[in-house]
Amino acid sequence: MWNYKDSEVLWNKPWKIKEGFVICLGLLIVGTALQLSVGSVTWHAFGFPINMWMLVSLIIIIVAIYLLENKLYAFRFFRTYTAAVPALIIASVLTVCMGLIKQVPDGMENSDRMGMTNMISSWPFVLTYLYVVIILGLTVCNRLRNFHLRDIPFVVNHLGLFLFIVAATLGSADMQKLTMNVSRDVPEWRAVDVSGNMVELPIAIQLMDFTIDEYPPKLILINNHSGKEIPEKRPYSLLIDDKFSIGKLGDWTVTLKKKIEDSAPAMKKDTTYYMPWKSTGAMCALLVSACSDKAIVGLNRKDVEKQGWVTCGSYLFPYQSLALDDSVSLVMADREPQRFVSRVQILSKKDENVVTDIEVNKPFTIDGWKIYQLNYDTSRGKWSEISELELVKDPWLPVVYAGIFMLAIGAICMIFTANKRKEDNI
Repeated sequence: MWNYKDSEVLWNKPWKIKEGFVICLGLLIVGTALQLSVGSVTWHAFGFPINMWMLVSLIIIIVAIYLLENKLYAFRFFRTYTAAVPALIIASVLTVCMGLIKQVPDGMENSDRMGMTNMISSWPFVLTYLYVVIILGLTVCNRLRNFHLRDIPFVVNHLGLFLFIVAATLGSADMQKLTMNVSRDVPEWRAVDVSGNMVELPIAIQLMDFTIDEYPPKLILINNHSGKEIPEKRPYSLLIDDKFSIGKLGDWTVTLKKKIEDSAPAMKKDTTYYMPWKSTGAMCALLVSACSDKAIVGLNRKDVEKQGWVTCGSYLFPYQSLALDDSVSLVMADREPQRFVSRVQILSKKDENVVTDIEVNKPFTIDGWKIYQLNYDTSRGKWSEISELELVKDPWLPVVYAGIFMLAIGAICMIFTANKRKEDNI
């Protein structure tokens, strides 16, 4: 049973870490109630200039709390480590949960009422981090009141953390993430956001060329009756690179007779064969022979050897397999892309005309937009006429990077100054 004496002991001054945890628990309860009653925080509703006014208001609130700390003990408690430690622990737990629970893409609604699948927009997460930011601001104000040169690393470190949290949250409202399908026909200046809305951009992009570097073809065995790989969970495979001539595939010995990287089928009497063909829809073709290791001893190898063409097919031609016996066939798996690149022409309102290559993890930046290679028409493979690009614009990103840089520099300097003080005390 809770009684008055217990509450008097709990809130007896000076407040300690247990009071700090109670405050955090209260924020979680209030946040949960808000989450269930009004739903998640809609960050996109706080775009510029609303987020700037929110930042100014936050700074004013922090300064006001600091100036009024002598009149209200709770305000004075907020800048102590007994308040900071519980707040950082709860914030860390929520951050770990966000990393462990699969989050929905930015701009999409939560798949649960508690907001666990979009925690950055959930009220418990927002209130906890708001509390952490207020504690950070009050701590910096307290250090600046009696500032010394030795306090520079501490102030830089805490200001960096403040900038990182504030810019990453408030700045998310101004971040745009769009997808655009570009083709060879005409320049494209329209893109689609995560909600499917069409957005007109100040830049236009046209595809000039699209290329894919593919991994070497790979041969596998499949069951003729089920169509599944052999064995199902860990199928055998044989990589046909430039050095390959003969190899083992399960119980079969496979020999490469001929390889045509770009080919097309042709008919000769009742037989299909493959010839070089450097046009769209061309596919890799392999002339192989296969002999079972379980062949009856005494038979001529040629009597049990199967020979024929194997291809992976393309959007224009069907694949070709080689039946080894009544239950097993040799097929070529779909070629896997090693690298795909879009050569595009970009036109901007600043009369810039740029021709550049865009590939995965190597974006191009123009007018504040980062352009990433996202996808292509997989049904046509390396003959794709369409390239899917992702365009990202985040005007607050430099502030986030500045916060991370200040946080790191401040932490390093704090380590060196701490070691120096220990040496001075020896």
